[in-house]
Amino acid sequence: MIKRISELTEADKKRYLENVKREIETSLGVPWKVYEEKILADIDASFDDERFSKMDPEFAVDAAYLRRDFKMKKPSLVDYLLWMGQFVTKSDLVEIS
Repeated sequence: MIKRISELTEADKKRYLENVKREIETSLGVPWKVYEEKILADIDASFDDERFSKMDPEFAVDAAYLRRDFKMKKPSLVDYLLWMGQFVTKSDLVEIS
């Protein structure tokens, strides 16, 4: 099923996250825990003013958009993943299975 991000329920988000976990472990061969820790560290760095100011400019641009779009409040892991997908694809549609 394909839905707009704005129409996702909490149950949809949970299924989406489970799909992402499976895809990461299957396609990339990376344990989810390792990948999750990296994502959470990136989120934390994006919302930490000191670390943000020292970021490589290539990453700082994305972090600035993230900070703007979430109005300076750290998103949940699943909301970050949804945002990143939309940021990259320029589409607010996601597949929920």
